[in-house]
Amino acid sequence: MATRVAVSRMHMRATRFPVPNGAASSTATAILPPLLHRRPFFSLPGSPESATQHLSATRTLPYPLPPLYELIADVDSYSSFVPYCSHSRVTQWSAPNDQPNNSDLWAGRRWPTRADLHVGWGSFNEVFTSRLRCVPGASVEAVSGGVVDGDGQEQASAVFKSLVTRWSVREAAGSTTGAPRTEVHLSIRYQFANPLYAAVSAAVSDRVAAVMIEAFEERARTQLGGKK
Repeated sequence: MATRVAVSRMHMRATRFPVPNGAASSTATAILPPLLHRRPFFSLPGSPESATQHLSATRTLPYPLPPLYELIADVDSYSSFVPYCSHSRVTQWSAPNDQPNNSDLWAGRRWPTRADLHVGWGSFNEVFTSRLRCVPGASVEAVSGGVVDGDGQEQASAVFKSLVTRWSVREAAGSTTGAPRTEVHLSIRYQFANPLYAAVSAAVSDRVAAVMIEAFEERARTQLGGKK
């Protein structure tokens, strides 16, 4: 349905003032600017800041938990399957995960703690610097917004005031050694830096989490195939 926007045409007004006594018999004309009534292009209720929004999606996949978690923690490969991510690079890693129990599946592993993600579509292109928190075998959380760079300066995003993406995995009910099943959950919490972005994205934002988890499901199918 087309939306009509009423544009108010405002014209300059010429106001004539009487000439004081003793002045030449002519009329002085002063051009006064019009009185401007400004309002935002989008009328949004509430605070000028957009509210924090939450999206989520869940899939149960026929694969064991460890290899699925490995795919999620492989942030360097996000550009291979995450929609609109053109480049992904881990810039900082944790110390080796030394566990007293040598049988621990991820003993000695290093996990990403910071990464840059290049996201773009059309003429939009932005680099998101994220702090990463990996809980081996459980979750990977990426926090953008309020990230401080090497010079001690906070890196601000032109689009998001805050963006928190959390992938979590757990064994699904009924999972067995012979027929493993893993529940993968994606949660996205974000707040736009400008309410205009919230208004423009409203029509598509509800599908973002579903599209991302569908892309991950395809990634798992490609990488793990019939692995059970």
